[in-house]
Amino acid sequence: MALVNAYIVYRKLWERKPRKDSHFIFLARLHKDLIEQTEACFTHSRAAPNVAAEIPSVVQGEHKLTQTTDYRMNNGVQRLRQRQCKVCSCYKPEGKKRGGTSSYYCAPCSQGKKGPITLCNKERGHPNNEGLTCTQIWHLVWQNGEFAPKTSHIRDLGVAKE
Repeated sequence: MALVNAYIVYRKLWERKPRKDSHFIFLARLHKDLIEQTEACFTHSRAAPNVAAEIPSVVQGEHKLTQTTDYRMNNGVQRLRQRQCKVCSCYKPEGKKRGGTSSYYCAPCSQGKKGPITLCNKERGHPNNEGLTCTQIWHLVWQNGEFAPKTSHIRDLGVAKE
């Protein structure tokens, strides 16, 4: 599939060319180029060196995600209730109605709040937090919600009590 996609991109790139190469010629040229690769082509990197992240990758202590026990009926089928993830709701695009949903919450963070602190455990690629899950952003970057952005599109039900 990757080869077919590469050929489609190749054809689109060379659209103005009077005679386009066939798929066979493209594959033959690609194979020839791959055979000519040496070990040096793979060992030298042009990328910037990785800077060690200051943020630990695992949430430690008592802050663990717990699955909710709330159920709802949907066409006669009992399903777990899902709520809006606090982090996804803060980072959702301006025009989007809702952020991501999850059926997991952090019990210690929810104590003393008006509702559960619902967090998803997915990497969503939020700006400035690439590679971190919403749980890691909430606990490690925002320090259990203390430094959550106040200028988000969500109501302040469970973000941080003042």
